Amino acid sequence: MHFHSPLDFSLEADAASHRGALASPSTLVAEAVVALGFSSFDGLGRHLAALPYGRVVRSGDPLAVLREGRGTGSSKHQLLATVAQGCEHFEVMLTVGLYAMSEANTPGVGAVLAAASVDAIPEARCYLTIDHQRIDFSGAPRGRASPFASLAAEYFLAPEVLAERKPQLHRQALAQWAPAHGLSEQAAWDLREACIAALCQPADGR
Repeated sequence: MHFHSPLDFSLEADAASHRGALASPSTLVAEAVVALGFSSFDGLGRHLAALPYGRVVRSGDPLAVLREGRGTGSSKHQLLATVAQGCEHFEVMLTVGLYAMSEANTPGVGAVLAAASVDAIPEARCYLTIDHQRIDFSGAPRGRASPFASLAAEYFLAPEVLAERKPQLHRQALAQWAPAHGLSEQAAWDLREACIAALCQPADGR
């Protein structure tokens, strides 16, 4: 029996079918992605997963990940969810999961956590959910354990509110976690930022 991936849909056909005088911002983003040479959603996802893990400079540019050649889980999945919506594939849901980040499930953060005498810290991870399946195109290194095994909560967000809502959800989780570990909320956030810095590749690729 032939398996058809629910993410393997045509960007060219679906974006074009929703083009019009009142095209939505997400449709315009989808069309811009098609103009850059991407014809399928799955192909776009695989391309983004292969890009280096790093924060973009122009965070307000919806195409920054493609133009700068790097991205985090947030920026990569925000673009994917925006493109899916532009093609009216609303079954592709942008998801934020709160999990206990450790060296076991996020290779590269162990030394930072050990220096602070903690084993794990709450982290907010972006991915896609479709047909009850979690799909991660971040391209982050895989550890011996899955982040999904330590999920504490999940939230489905519209791409346009991700930049505002994700930090709020994350800070709430850190505020609850920090006192038991002898940290202020700000110190906990700084520790998390140090972990992410350890994962991100420099902007020049070195």
